[in-house]
Amino acid sequence: MRRNLARAMELSALGKEVTALRRQEQVREVEGQTRVVERLLHLHGLPQKIGQILSLTELDRESHVFTRLVETAAQLPASVAFAEIDRALGRPWRDCFQSLSPQGIGASLAQVHRGTLWDGRDVAVKIQYPGMAESLALDLKALGWLTLPIGGFRKGFDVAGYRRELGEMLKKELDYQNEGQMLKRFRLLASNMNDVAVPNVIEEYSGSRILTMTWVDGESFRDARRWSVKEKSRIARALLSLFFIGFFSAHMIHADPHPGNYRFQRTGEGVTVAVLDFGCVKIFDSETVDHLQALIDDTVAGRLKGNPELARTRFERLAFQPLLLEPMQHVLPKLCEILFEPFCMDRPFDMKIWHLGARVEETLGNARWNFRMAGPPKLVYFLRAYQGLVQYLSALDVPVNWRAEYDRAVDNRRPTQSCEIRSTTAPLSSKSQALRIRVSRGGRTKAELTFPAAAAESLSDLIPPEVGPKLIARNIDVSQISRSLSENGFPPGNLFSLREGQDEFRVWLE
Repeated sequence: MRRNLARAMELSALGKEVTALRRQEQVREVEGQTRVVERLLHLHGLPQKIGQILSLTELDRESHVFTRLVETAAQLPASVAFAEIDRALGRPWRDCFQSLSPQGIGASLAQVHRGTLWDGRDVAVKIQYPGMAESLALDLKALGWLTLPIGGFRKGFDVAGYRRELGEMLKKELDYQNEGQMLKRFRLLASNMNDVAVPNVIEEYSGSRILTMTWVDGESFRDARRWSVKEKSRIARALLSLFFIGFFSAHMIHADPHPGNYRFQRTGEGVTVAVLDFGCVKIFDSETVDHLQALIDDTVAGRLKGNPELARTRFERLAFQPLLLEPMQHVLPKLCEILFEPFCMDRPFDMKIWHLGARVEETLGNARWNFRMAGPPKLVYFLRAYQGLVQYLSALDVPVNWRAEYDRAVDNRRPTQSCEIRSTTAPLSSKSQALRIRVSRGGRTKAELTFPAAAAESLSDLIPPEVGPKLIARNIDVSQISRSLSENGFPPGNLFSLREGQDEFRVWLE
């Protein structure tokens, strides 16, 4: 109990420091980052995993502050680690291994020791830190600073779904028998790819908290970035091929793309990308794969131009929230052109001309909050992996033909997306065009959502739970406002606002 309380207090302090950095716009400054990294290194577990995700932002930089979290010094001394290995194996480790290196490599949930089997094979022995399941459960409760600033809205944004998706994946990462199964599935996939390598699991020396696999050598991504243009082009093609074939053919993606999970090898015939960790593998149902392929193919074929209804329906088939999509329906075709621009060019694509983030931001404007909240929990790991792919290709800085790799992955299943879809959702009509809700602090917008104007009829459902009592205390009757708006045809104008210090919550029709 005392240990859990201490950890919760440390997490709370870390959350306040990150919030302060965000408010001061210092999150990119090395000094502020370094302070946070030191805390993350100390805490391990989920906080360190967050830092590993942040390391992707440094792939093309000289500074590598968060990259320190990718591979760290071992948390457990060799004697303790070896005792844990004995316990996980159910027998002395010397019965299984000829040797184990006392020098371990630390990660977020485990540490790895290099060893040698009695038959001479070099292996990596991954042993989970003791008490990690309890620490992760505590972290998920304590890290409230990870929730979005709009997390209080009940309508549209599936907070519970996201927490459930993240929690289930973290549980799977703690189950090394599951990781062994995912490793075997990826090894089967890689057996048909000349430029991807996956270690082999040694099942007799693996269990729920220990995973033994063949050792894979190779250079880091930081070193591979210094290779020749031809070699970097092969790395880029391999990463694209692994992503596309994995998702569209095998319905799975490696969803933890931080640089510690890759090694890069020069071979006599070219280059090989080795993938090392398979705790975070997301499996998708065939309908999700079909609908995403259809969205990409419609964009490439130009079927979305002048047809925002089709674009919206495609997103709805992927489980995006219709109520949040409707007010931004008119920009969805343009958004798809930006998101899938590399697929639309049947030639090597130069990542420097994409400017993905800035163009998406410009296209969506205030509707960016709608788009973020509309997304389904089941795609969170796809988006994480896709973002990682984009960051690796940007850092490699070599043009590569996305279209060719995509076509090779989906040619054998293209008929699944050829059916025509018509939207059956009629737009809601009213005198006003939109209901707007804005949360701001110190004059700066923290979140802004847009709904169809007629959604004001259910305004009580759109108000964050913590705001409701404050409105009542100020004699603002939201239910009465909704009834009046419905009776009068939803006329435009300010509905109400709530100010507390620098914070403002404002609702209006326009």
